Amino acid sequence: MIAKEPDTTGLEQWEKVHAAKKAEQESRIPQEWRLKPEDFPPAGTVDLRPVVATCGILSDKELLITGEQYDATSLAAAIAEGKYTAVEVVTAFCKRAAVGHQLCNNLTEIMFMDAIEDAKQLDKVFAETGKPVGALHGIPMTFKECFHVKGYDASDGYISRTFDPSTYTTPLIELVKSNGAVVISKTNTPQTMLVAESHNNVFGQTKNPVVSHLTCGGSSGGEGSIMAYRGSALGIGTDVGGSIRIPAAANGVYGYKPSFGILPMIGYAASGWVGANTGVPAVCGPLGHSARDLAFLTRVVRNAKPWKFDPAVIPKVMEFGAESRKPIIGVIHQSGTTPHPPVRRAIREAANKLSEAGFVVKDFVPPDFNEIRKVTKELFTLDALSYPRGQLEKAGEPVVPSVQKIGFWDIPRKTHEEAWALNAKKLALQKEMLDRWQEAGINVVLAPAGPHTAVLPGDWTTDMYTVAWNAMDYPAVIIPFTKADPALDPKDKIFVPMHELDEQIQSLYDPQRMAGAPVAVQLVGPRLDDEQLLKDVQAIDAILNA
Repeated sequence: MIAKEPDTTGLEQWEKVHAAKKAEQESRIPQEWRLKPEDFPPAGTVDLRPVVATCGILSDKELLITGEQYDATSLAAAIAEGKYTAVEVVTAFCKRAAVGHQLCNNLTEIMFMDAIEDAKQLDKVFAETGKPVGALHGIPMTFKECFHVKGYDASDGYISRTFDPSTYTTPLIELVKSNGAVVISKTNTPQTMLVAESHNNVFGQTKNPVVSHLTCGGSSGGEGSIMAYRGSALGIGTDVGGSIRIPAAANGVYGYKPSFGILPMIGYAASGWVGANTGVPAVCGPLGHSARDLAFLTRVVRNAKPWKFDPAVIPKVMEFGAESRKPIIGVIHQSGTTPHPPVRRAIREAANKLSEAGFVVKDFVPPDFNEIRKVTKELFTLDALSYPRGQLEKAGEPVVPSVQKIGFWDIPRKTHEEAWALNAKKLALQKEMLDRWQEAGINVVLAPAGPHTAVLPGDWTTDMYTVAWNAMDYPAVIIPFTKADPALDPKDKIFVPMHELDEQIQSLYDPQRMAGAPVAVQLVGPRLDDEQLLKDVQAIDAILNA
């Protein structure tokens, strides 16, 4: 389809680029998949998900395929046994993603027509051989904007990088496609990528489909949003400070941040200097609809031996098998700042359920998360964000409010000596965490995913509950557990702040505004013990979400 030329009279040049990009997006959604004015819910509607069942765009069968009856693992089995064709499944998810995008603005590079053609080829092979192409045969996937797909932009939300199609596809995408996966779209991110939000001048702001007035999180916020709308069976995000886990928690889906060296990142579309992935390394990982989906995707990728094309991937570290056990669980109730009442309740209830199920549960006190965050904040801004500054200046586009609000934009450049000192502090904190973990005799940590549930857009400015595990390089998994409930989670009338930041965080809590917001828990394992953590998480999830 050819995009209709938007009227850009009187707009700044960057605004014209934005308008052209949005017109291109719209042209990639078939007319018959577009919502009519009467399909849109009234202003103020909290939960946007029911629209998919009332708009008439999906058939009953397509609603079944994309509904809660299936996770990616069971859907792959249904396709492999011939219950559904790849075209049926991919078309259903493309339609659902189209509806979700029109309501939540969570997609970037839409690939629906290419995806359906890919699905036709998979069906052809299946008809000829009677066998699926691979473990992911026919599974519709989405990828965060910061990956390359040949022929599509990889702007990362920078105006200066739009309408410049990638000349190659990121190896991880090639890997999953060789195993039968079908990539249907990329998903939205924040400007600079260093924000727990998903807002940029290219694509605009993404909504949370579960609680539409609250943030979808970031930086993999488009992934979290489309996953919550069930417009994708499996997604891939990246995480350097919580960018998989914050959106997973905010939108009520599952997410996994691996240890560095588990999954391949080579050839992704970096949002900063390509060689900067050092002090606190970014990793990629899955978002999905079940704990087993996270293990499923990881197993498929590791079985393809990605260390043969990515020198950062560690061979054989997940090839020894994991034991079935009841891990000893250390519980972090708070560190660095006081969680809001729904988060405190979730941790308390989760710990109690696990204890009642026969798990050994004990309190665990880690190094101060606030101190860890102070170090990571400086490591993220060693160059005073010179790359995003240059990209914004190149196009004359403004800084979006959430980038200003998180507090990184005005941090000055560090000297080499200051950078070395910061890395030394990080190493000392890693040693302290290791020692405390060993002394406690624990296998897995149960901790908050953040100091709060989803908050108003732009207000998630404290990542200490997630970035701590990036700094330690420990694998971490988010599982949804409960929802904020004003009756169960009243304001804490006797709250005494530990410091100014603690007071600021607690002031964000509004029981009525956050009612219904997903509340997740975070499960963490030792560095490079990812295989065992993924197995433990499935056992824990079976108890918490029985």
